[in-house]
Amino acid sequence: MSEELKQHILKNGLNFGCILVALTMLTYLGGPELATNYVVSFGSLALMIVFPIYHTRKLRTRNDGFISFREAFSSCTGILIAAGFINIFASIILYNVIDPAFAIEMVDAMINKTVAQLESLGMSESQIEESIKTLEEGSSFDPLSLFKGYIFSIIFYTVFGLLVAAFTKNEKSEFSEE
Repeated sequence: MSEELKQHILKNGLNFGCILVALTMLTYLGGPELATNYVVSFGSLALMIVFPIYHTRKLRTRNDGFISFREAFSSCTGILIAAGFINIFASIILYNVIDPAFAIEMVDAMINKTVAQLESLGMSESQIEESIKTLEEGSSFDPLSLFKGYIFSIIFYTVFGLLVAAFTKNEKSEFSEE
């Protein structure tokens, strides 16, 4: 991996990690209803898609329009892994050191939102209770659970990085002028 690519990943991963931490803090300040809001969730997902694609294409532009599959994959995946690590670290501190009660409030807000949705679908009381039990078991904000979630996110980052690399790569052929 070239020094330029390493610096690109570190700089943009750090920048994106800071953006994600700021978003986490804004949702924290907005309360559990904002943190569980679908618009915020979809906005975060859109940001997770757009940011690494933009910076991978920017790297390609800096290299005269050429980028190898490996460089594109490393750029996209590296940015996401670095940013995700920073955000998970901040989340662990927020939910386990700064305000552990907020994690409980978040789970309660998720349960309330889920109950309302399931009731609107006409599900029975027993089905709703089973869904809530599953949600409570899977909604843990302890450090190990958050880190496990990050490890599973790396799988998504890798698959996403492969897709971005496949569409972004533009390698110099042996017949092209240099």
